[in-house]
Amino acid sequence: MLASLVAALGAAVAFGIASVLQQAGARRPPFRRRIGIGLIADLARQPLFVAGVALDAGGFILTYLALRHLPLFAVESAVASAVAVTAVAARWVGDRLTLSERVAVGAVVVGLALVGASALPEGPPSLGSLPRLLLLAGVPALALLGVAVSARVAGRPAAPVLGALAGTSFAFFGVACRVLPASGGLTDPLAWAAVAYAALGLVLYGAALQRGPVTAVAAATSAVEVLIPAIVGLALADGARRGLGGLAVAGFLLTVGATLCLIRSESPAPASVSIPLQTSS
Repeated sequence: MLASLVAALGAAVAFGIASVLQQAGARRPPFRRRIGIGLIADLARQPLFVAGVALDAGGFILTYLALRHLPLFAVESAVASAVAVTAVAARWVGDRLTLSERVAVGAVVVGLALVGASALPEGPPSLGSLPRLLLLAGVPALALLGVAVSARVAGRPAAPVLGALAGTSFAFFGVACRVLPASGGLTDPLAWAAVAYAALGLVLYGAALQRGPVTAVAAATSAVEVLIPAIVGLALADGARRGLGGLAVAGFLLTVGATLCLIRSESPAPASVSIPLQTSS
């Protein structure tokens, strides 16, 4: 269990630092209102964004490893602490943490400690044919919804909406990884659905970062990324140790509540973000 929890926290660190790098990269190309091939090509030409994607890839692998032994709500709550990592790392690129944001970061840490203490380590649960089909169909449906939102929602309000859609995509990545049979491997369509959800989430996340501050976007993403797996986990009876359900709920609510507080960040969205480089004299 300890190794799985460490993997989940390692994923959070990777995702948190990746968000800051991706914001820096996403703000450099010209703004594109619509999500499409042009946006993907622009982001792929930005070294900082690509470096963030590489960190994300490592985070996805660690998340998968953690989900093989820990329930959805525990792993996704741990991954949500990426918001705290992002909030601290964002100071490097000029975002400042208010007192309430610092308190929220601390609350995330406490909530995660409660969740980790109550988690029940066990193998992946099974999923019926219809839920599997819905999980596969969610990839194109979410992609179409993201395109529609980018075209119809203008200005800063689009950032948390796209961030929430990215969180939905990452959440279903987690669900697919959790229910993937140990014997399935790459021959199981759910494995490819998990990869598609991860890729789609990165594109939606990049679009959101072009429209709003990294802490608020990351918080909106993480809030949804935690809530959906928690609901699915309850439906699959994938939960806490016997007698520690109250502790699990308290930790979960504290983590989500603190994350929602970070969503209310009033940090301005700068036109561009510069990463300071050390130069030799």
